[in-house]
Amino acid sequence: MLPMKISKKFLYFALLVFLASSLATALMLKTTTLLADTGGIRWQDWGKAPFEQAQQSDKLIILDVGIEGCTACRWMDEDTYTHPDVIGLINEHFVAVVADAEAQPDLGERYSDWSWPATIFMTADGTQVLALAGNRRPGNFIPILEKIIEQKRAGNIVPDELAPYSAPPEPVETELTVLRNRLRARLDNLLNEQHGGWSRNGISTTTGAPLQHLYLRAHMYGNDELNHLALKSSAAYLNAIDPVWGGVYVRSFNEAPARFKGLNAVPEKRIANQASALIAFSHAYANSGDGRYLAGIAEVDKFLHDWMKDGNNTFYTSQEDDPPHLEDGMNAIDYWLIDNDEGRQKYGIPPIDHAAYTDKNAQLIDAYIVTYESTGDGRYLETAIKAVDALLQGRTTENGWILQVHATDSIADDKRMRPLVVHDKPYLGAQAWMGAALLALYRATGDANWLAHAVTVADAMLMNLYDKENGGFYSAIPDETVTIIPPRKPLELNAVAARFIYDLWVYTKNGDYAEIPEATIRAVATPEILRREGRITGQTALLLEKLTAAYVEFSVVGDPAHEDAQALFNASREIYHPRKLLHFEKAGRYPSGKEARLYICNPDKCSIPITNPDDVAKYADRFRAPASGSGLFRG
Repeated sequence: MLPMKISKKFLYFALLVFLASSLATALMLKTTTLLADTGGIRWQDWGKAPFEQAQQSDKLIILDVGIEGCTACRWMDEDTYTHPDVIGLINEHFVAVVADAEAQPDLGERYSDWSWPATIFMTADGTQVLALAGNRRPGNFIPILEKIIEQKRAGNIVPDELAPYSAPPEPVETELTVLRNRLRARLDNLLNEQHGGWSRNGISTTTGAPLQHLYLRAHMYGNDELNHLALKSSAAYLNAIDPVWGGVYVRSFNEAPARFKGLNAVPEKRIANQASALIAFSHAYANSGDGRYLAGIAEVDKFLHDWMKDGNNTFYTSQEDDPPHLEDGMNAIDYWLIDNDEGRQKYGIPPIDHAAYTDKNAQLIDAYIVTYESTGDGRYLETAIKAVDALLQGRTTENGWILQVHATDSIADDKRMRPLVVHDKPYLGAQAWMGAALLALYRATGDANWLAHAVTVADAMLMNLYDKENGGFYSAIPDETVTIIPPRKPLELNAVAARFIYDLWVYTKNGDYAEIPEATIRAVATPEILRREGRITGQTALLLEKLTAAYVEFSVVGDPAHEDAQALFNASREIYHPRKLLHFEKAGRYPSGKEARLYICNPDKCSIPITNPDDVAKYADRFRAPASGSGLFRG
C-alpha cells in the first residue's frame, strides 16, 4: 500500500516539533557492536538516513525487527545473517536497518503482525513490498532475497496489500454498541470452548485482555456460561507454569503431562505473559476461591522476584528458552522438561534480557494491583508501589512524560542481537500503561498522590501525542521519517490510552478529558482496521464495554484518616466488580454526615448513603448491566 498523503499542516507541525524540541531527538546509546563492525551485514539504525541512502544508491530497504528474548530471532541472527551468501546479497542490493521492538515500541507495534523476527522489505520511498514472519534459515532465505532482487531489476516490484495501516483520515460514525457487538462476536468465534483460551490446541499466555473482557461480561450479565468459559481459560494457564522455577511460558499445551509435545510449545518467558497470568489467576480466584489460582499467583511471583527483578525494583523483560550449553541431540524442550534446579543448572541459565521497559513494567504493575485486590495480600501491593516509585523517580522528564528505557551496566553486559537505542521521546505505550497503573494504585489505596501523578502523565500524553483535529493518539511524536512512513495510531494502544483518560475523567470530573475516549475510538476503529487486527482486539473490546456500559463509581465521603471511612473503603476494595472506580471524595457533590458514607453511582442512578461496610456487597451487586446482549456472540 502506497504511503497516504499527509497534510502540509501536519508536516509543518511535525517539522517544528522535531526541530524545536528534544522530544524527537534521539540520544542514542549502543550497548552492542553491529555486525558491520566485524565484516558482516552493514546494519543501520532506523531513521531518515537509510532511506536517503537507498534513494541515492537505487537499493531496497531490508528492516529486521525483533526482541531479545526471542529464540527464532537468535536463530536468524546467528545462522542466517552470518551466512556469507546472505551477507553478500544484502550488502550489495539492500540498505539494512535493524530495530528493537521493545526499545522502539512504535516500530514494534507497527510490525507486530509479523511476529518476531519480522523481516520487512521496502522501497526507498517507504512502500512496503514484502514482509516475512518468523525465522528463515539460509536455504530458504537466499531464494527470497534473489527473487526480490530480480523483481527490482525487472521493474516488477508491487506494493504489499498487507502493509501496516496508517492513521485513518476521518473518524468513524458507527454506533459504539455496533462496534462493541462486532468485537464480541469476533472474540467469541475464536474462543476455544473445549480447552479455554483463544488458541486452537493450546494455551497462549498472551490473552490477558480477551480474558478480562470475558470476565467483565460474565459479571455484568451474571452469565454462568461466560463465567465457566472464563474459569476454564484461567485454568489452562496453570498448565503453562514452569514447575521448577515458576513463571509461565509463552505457549504451552493444556495437558500437563504432555506439556511440550507439539510444535506450538514456546518455553520462553516474558514479563508481559507473567502479567497476563496474574490477571488470569486473580480473576479466577475472585470468582471461585479455588486455591489452585493462589498457588499459580505465587509461582509467577516467585519467578519474577527470583529471576527478573533488578536492583531498582523494576523487572527485566524476558528469558529465552535456549540455555548456553546443551548436549548433542538435546533441544530447548528437553531442557525445560528437566524437573529439578540442579539438572538445569548443569546446562546453564537461558539468557535474560536485562532491559527494563516502562510499558512492560507498567502492565505488570497493573496486574500486581489486581492481584492484591483479589487476594488481599499486601506483598503484591508493595511490589507494585516499589516498581512505580522507581519508574517515576528515574524516568519522569521535566515535561511530565515517562521514558521507555534507561541504558544500564547490566544491559551493556548482554550479548544483544540488536543495538539498544535509547530515544528521548514519549512513546504512547509507556504513557498509557503508566497512567493505567497509577490509577490502579489510586483505586487500590485511595492515596491522592497517585492521582496527581496520573494527571501529569495524561496531560503530557495529550499535549504530545493526541491528534486534536481528528482524535486518537499517535504511537510516538512524528520523527524525521514522517515524510516517508505515514504516522500511525495503533488500535490497541489507543484503547489503553482512552480507558486511562476515561477513568481519569470519572475521578477528576475534569471536562477537558470528557470527550477524549469516544473521539479516540472513533479515530481508530474503522472496519478495515478491526478486521486487520483480528483477535488482537481485547483492549479495544474492554474500552467499548466501558463506554457503552459506563462506569460504576464508589465514592467514600469522609476523612480517609478516620476508621469509619477506611472501613467503607476496604469493604469496597474487597468487592469483585470489574468496572469499579473507587476513591475518597470530599463532601460537596454528595452530602456528608457525622460518619463516613459510601455512594455507589453510575450515570443513571446512585445508591442510598451506605454507612455499614457489611452492606457494600448488597448494593454493589445492583450496579450491573441490563440483561440484553448477555450471551455468547457466534458468527
